[in-house]
Amino acid sequence: MNAFYPSLIAVGVTLVPVLLAAGILYLSREREARRRRRSPLTSEILRPPGYSLDEKTRDLSLDLVIYLLSAVWAPPMLLSMYLLIRVFTPEADTPLIWVMLALTAVGILVFTMVRMLRIASVLRRYRDGLAGERATAQLLEPIIANGGRVLHDIEGDGFNVDHVVVAPGGVFAIETKHRLKPTTGPRNENAKVRSDGEALRFPDWTDTASMRQAAAEARWLTERLTRATALQVSVRPVVALPGWYVERTAPGGVLAINPKNCLFMLKPKPGEQALSAKHIQRIAYQLQQMSRLPDPDGRGNNKRDT
Repeated sequence: MNAFYPSLIAVGVTLVPVLLAAGILYLSREREARRRRRSPLTSEILRPPGYSLDEKTRDLSLDLVIYLLSAVWAPPMLLSMYLLIRVFTPEADTPLIWVMLALTAVGILVFTMVRMLRIASVLRRYRDGLAGERATAQLLEPIIANGGRVLHDIEGDGFNVDHVVVAPGGVFAIETKHRLKPTTGPRNENAKVRSDGEALRFPDWTDTASMRQAAAEARWLTERLTRATALQVSVRPVVALPGWYVERTAPGGVLAINPKNCLFMLKPKPGEQALSAKHIQRIAYQLQQMSRLPDPDGRGNNKRDT
């Protein structure tokens, strides 16, 4: 039993920080739940650009931390288990126990490393996408300055529309795509993407999924707004490619643009009637209902302060 106290210390060093952190988290949540104050913010706040991606990024970042802590915590915990076995059941201290514990440690480390690598890859994509959505939102600001409305992150059933523009030129559902440019080859060609309305032809690959996605989102939004406003709303799909020079090679289909060239949305097509300020407001109101942030208190209390 001479090893009892060292074993107890090893177990304590392993378990106490974990139990302490869990206790602090629990008490913090209990304190938050019992507080007698509520947020002055209401659900009338609209979603900012990239809200959905930002939420996913935060969730994945937390998952990454959990896997990292698991990888760090597992080896000393298994060592503590071995010391306890050695003290209380020395007859079980056999090479088989060593092998089992070692394989368990290796299995945990391999699993957590693979998960962390996958999460890190997804996080990079989400962060790139978030940067693209924020850049597009900034480039769409001239629409607002000229009497149009721009709303962000309109939530659908299992998807979201990155941006919606409501302007005299019509209603536009904008799907942002952040694509990295090649680092080899002619600089001018590497910055150019060709669009025929059905596919985006980048210097080193072709993308048709983005065009189909934008068209599907525009159809969904057309049906939703027509039903909600009692107006015949026709939403045009647009793929925004911030930082790219877009060359259109054929008419029709889904429009692809660099969002800095967005002022065309302020004017209707030849032969079409401009949206009136009244209709713009009516459509924008319905979009606002689809772009509300969740109640900050999470208690369903959306009333204003009196």
